[in-house]
Amino acid sequence: MNNQKDDKLIAEYNANVELWKHDDSLRQHRQSNFLTVNTILLVGLGAVIGLKPPIQNLAIVSLVFSIFGLFLSAIWHKVQVRNAEYVRFRRLQLLHIESKLGSMDTFTNTYRAFYKNKDIDFGGDVDQFVLSNQAKRRSTLSEGRLPILLGVFWGVMAVVSIYLVLVYE
Repeated sequence: MNNQKDDKLIAEYNANVELWKHDDSLRQHRQSNFLTVNTILLVGLGAVIGLKPPIQNLAIVSLVFSIFGLFLSAIWHKVQVRNAEYVRFRRLQLLHIESKLGSMDTFTNTYRAFYKNKDIDFGGDVDQFVLSNQAKRRSTLSEGRLPILLGVFWGVMAVVSIYLVLVYE
């Protein structure tokens, strides 16, 4: 009976590992897509500036690009926050399954090392794992700031564009 329960837990564990990989892969693809669209906006704006249109026209076009960039950044931020929660959920689910199995500790050790800053002793001839100070900052949090940073850029562009529209009326 206990063996059947373990088999079910291992199957659930494997399914969660696959879902975790899927969620992480989606995050990377989305990050790339949002960066690509922002790059296209910047290149497009640069091309318009290169045409040297009248300031009023440039300001209006810049405002349109900026508003689109602001909306894009807001959507990107929301998507990143939601996806981070999926990844966090999978991690906790895997920790829970490992605690039930008692014989697996991959995600438990990873969680202790990377989220609780605990040293991991593997025993035997294997070195103890100590997270470096530089690695203690979570990459997900840093990546989550990127849409905010680009949103600020687009916000400043929008304000400058509005100012130019008003000044050159």
